[in-house]
Amino acid sequence: MEFPFTCPKCGNNICRRAYNINLALGYVEEQLCLSCLSKLHDQSMDSLFDFIYPYIQSRDCFKKEWVKMITRDECPLPDSCVINKCFPVK
Repeated sequence: MEFPFTCPKCGNNICRRAYNINLALGYVEEQLCLSCLSKLHDQSMDSLFDFIYPYIQSRDCFKKEWVKMITRDECPLPDSCVINKCFPVK
């Protein structure tokens, strides 16, 4: 699969990590950007990320895909996503 690809609802980019979040939430047929996923679950992007991130880190199948994005530069939506949570500043 080529990343990023576009969200069918809004046209925003979906990166590898957003794709992982979709799968962890059970969305297999259609993947949405983090913004649309958050709206669908009546949560902010931050709270949805905080909810699903521990689960992703606890499952090797998700975690091995998560780490394939190495740097902040790979984020297709750095100004409108949760980049500081996704790539914490150390």
